[in-house]
Amino acid sequence: MVNEHQLRHDSVWSLFCRFTLPAIAGIVIAGIQTIVDGFFIGNGVGSQGLAAVTLAFPVLMLIVAIGIMAGMGSSSLVALELGKSNRGRAVEVVSSVFSMLLVTGIVIMVLGHVFAESLIRFLGAGDVVGIMVDDYLSVIFAGVIFILFALALEPLVRNDGRPVLAMKVMVVSVLANILLDYIFIMELGMGMMGAAVATVAAFAMMAIMLASYLFSSKAKLKVSLSSMGFDYRTILQIVKTGMPSFAMQFSIAVLLLAHNFVLLKYGSELSVSAFGIIDYSFSMFYMLFEGIAMGVQPIVGFNYGAGLYGRVHRALKIAMAVSFAVGMIGFGIVFLFSELIVSIFNHNDPQLLAVTASAMKIFMVSLLVQGVIVVNATYYQSVNKVWSALFIHLGKIFVFLLPLLFILPVHFGLSGVWFATPISDFLMFLVVMIMIAGELRMLREKKMSKLASKGKSKIITPQY
Repeated sequence: MVNEHQLRHDSVWSLFCRFTLPAIAGIVIAGIQTIVDGFFIGNGVGSQGLAAVTLAFPVLMLIVAIGIMAGMGSSSLVALELGKSNRGRAVEVVSSVFSMLLVTGIVIMVLGHVFAESLIRFLGAGDVVGIMVDDYLSVIFAGVIFILFALALEPLVRNDGRPVLAMKVMVVSVLANILLDYIFIMELGMGMMGAAVATVAAFAMMAIMLASYLFSSKAKLKVSLSSMGFDYRTILQIVKTGMPSFAMQFSIAVLLLAHNFVLLKYGSELSVSAFGIIDYSFSMFYMLFEGIAMGVQPIVGFNYGAGLYGRVHRALKIAMAVSFAVGMIGFGIVFLFSELIVSIFNHNDPQLLAVTASAMKIFMVSLLVQGVIVVNATYYQSVNKVWSALFIHLGKIFVFLLPLLFILPVHFGLSGVWFATPISDFLMFLVVMIMIAGELRMLREKKMSKLASKGKSKIITPQY
């Protein structure tokens, strides 16, 4: 457990390792879960199953966006309040999340079932694939409350100083998902419905374990049923602070819809299946970047709230360097072993293998800069500079990627779809570098100003 004294005084690198390694480990496990889902669907249902889950994925991403918004918004506020030694207000924020998620989950569940048929037509699914999409989403909507709670409570447990516990809960949940995937898809032949049941069951297990901790006496941010309420002002603060995370995940959902549209226009359902495999693989590395960002978030938020700007500066530079190194390693792995990676998901279709392996090498160039973009967006969110974080999240998608996604295929066909993502990511990377240069300069200036204002006889908290 990491306490407030350690957040103020321990070396930033030590804190980075203690928070980030468990976050990365947990998210890597989640990434393995994603790959295993794709493995079982690809091998147990076939290429049409991969197409179905790819078409349904934007809907799941919308649900994920809401859960992550609540989690990152509340955890960022909690870290800032703890940095100001305002524990009572931090507990109020945590309590408000429970009411917010319960109401939101019920609304999504009802709307999902009422508009199911219209939604499937909107996603562009054909007759056979459409039935598979319906099987999958009907179960997801039924268990949406568990998905929201699992995603939102995990960062709160980390901010309570229990990053290892959060990791352990995620590991148990993911292992359960993998086991249930095998039973429901491979043994019982439940197809897409089996995949969805396994996913919801795993999220339910995770939500129950995390909630049990926050209600227990072991939690520093302990909540109780009597403390629950629907405080509109607090919920609006959570939404505002978490909006960059929502925007990022929501924009991914929009982006997936756009990809599916242009892939069906310039290619076929085979192209959608290829994109599904690429997206499964990309998400594994993207989750590493998210783990780095989520791990550094409590350090940045707490120390910024405490006015320890030198420590914030150091934490941000460490996170950027590590994410860039991970991106380079990831790109090297994909470039060298693309065919092996594709064969994990489906080894019976040589045409799918050839199309996917070729496209993957182009698409994955984004790994070189994607991590730095994610870390800096999370930094701005952690210090409550919401508009800067939103600009990074939305600018890449709506300023660069979506226009390129519709322009390039007109001239280059299906290849234009694959090139759109790396080109847009490198353009956004240049913008982020300009933004963060000014931010690092500001942190240095604030650090020096604060040190100069202190008398030499006073004890100064280390700024390393």
